[in-house]
Amino acid sequence: MTDSSNDRAVREISDFYGRRYRVGESDRALLGRSRAWMTGLPWAAMVAISIFQYGYGAALPTLTEANGWSLWQAFAVLALWVLCQAASAPLAGWLYQQLRARLALPMLVGAAFSLTALVTLAHSDDLLTVLLGYSVLGGVGAGLVYMTCIATVTDWFPERVAGRVAAVSAAFGYGAIPFVVAAGYAMAPANRSTVLDAAGVVVFLVVAASGLLMRKPPRNWWPANIDPQRWAVDRRLNRSIPHNRPAVRPYPPRAAVRSGVLPMMFVVVVLTAAMALFDIAYLAGSAHTGRISVLTLVAAMAVLAASTGIGRAVTSVLADRIGRRGTLGLSLLVGGVAQFGLLAAAANDNHPSIVGVFAGLAGAGTGAGYSLLVSLVRDWFGDDATVPNYGIVYTGKALGGVIGILLAGLVVTTPDSAVPFLIAGCLGLLGAVLTRWMRQPGLAMVGLPSPLGVDRR
Repeated sequence: MTDSSNDRAVREISDFYGRRYRVGESDRALLGRSRAWMTGLPWAAMVAISIFQYGYGAALPTLTEANGWSLWQAFAVLALWVLCQAASAPLAGWLYQQLRARLALPMLVGAAFSLTALVTLAHSDDLLTVLLGYSVLGGVGAGLVYMTCIATVTDWFPERVAGRVAAVSAAFGYGAIPFVVAAGYAMAPANRSTVLDAAGVVVFLVVAASGLLMRKPPRNWWPANIDPQRWAVDRRLNRSIPHNRPAVRPYPPRAAVRSGVLPMMFVVVVLTAAMALFDIAYLAGSAHTGRISVLTLVAAMAVLAASTGIGRAVTSVLADRIGRRGTLGLSLLVGGVAQFGLLAAAANDNHPSIVGVFAGLAGAGTGAGYSLLVSLVRDWFGDDATVPNYGIVYTGKALGGVIGILLAGLVVTTPDSAVPFLIAGCLGLLGAVLTRWMRQPGLAMVGLPSPLGVDRR
């Protein structure tokens, strides 16, 4: 087989670390277009499904009024959605690996489940029906789309995983801003069915269209215009060297778990998700009880979602300079400190400016962890196992999300309670400390080459 664009034979080569690369095929030969499409399409799908997390928080006051739910019932819908979205990650990763080139199956299923979820939320006030339709089906659908998009961009941009994953996963945050504004200002009990039905149709069309066009590259594919053997050791080509060493050997899931490092990453995601969902639920619950205005809720939720995206973009660049592990620790530290800032805001009658500042810091700190861990998992456990290993790590969001929502419920239903804020902040500080104990498995057991260009004058 040859590459019609440059007439070079397709072959597999390996680098110093033993990693395999399939070279000789351009993206245009495989897709008929630039691989930039494999960033744009997942990005669009992530924008579409972003309304389920941040958008639900903005819509919560209207939904409780329309359906007659208590705050804990509304939180149960969000908690079960988070649990199902995160728990479906390993299934989504496995399905991605079983598919050949076309990715329509998981994306179309995700689109259909998402539409069902929003239509259910639009027309039913029965809690059990909403839990099944919105939380379970919507959570699984969003999980399928999320992991498929992350896996796709990871495979198409092996030399730029950190930046491209950050760009795509960031859309899961700031993509919700239009719906957050609409839910806060335009949605009311009288028109919530119309707004949510319209949102469901838009989500379905965007996700389905993206899925029909998305493709996987061949296994171990590498862009034809970059020498992978030099990329592995030359910092002039790969600026993240020497701060981010590639895996010394492949670590499939069992080996990764036995190393002890993958479980530590799982715990980091638990702590990150606990803070992130605490912030969303706290803001939504405070608006439900009247402790903050709808204007403050919309502004704070929009800032939270936007800073999540900005934080991922900034930390992807910073990670090349100081290393992904160090950047992850720094982001958790910022997220933890932000929780104490939200406590200060609550103690000052939730002044909008204070809430906005610390919501922004919270979003930047907690959001960055997910995208950084994709690259860290790839660096430490090998390219072939990135999807299944990250799928395991990401399930930590299920446990952490439930913890965070419970803490938020305690804050909202117990006036002047500072303990949940302190717990949320300490979770971030604990996560920052935990990253200091994380070590790349097997690194001390092999001799590694000095990155080319380090000592050159």
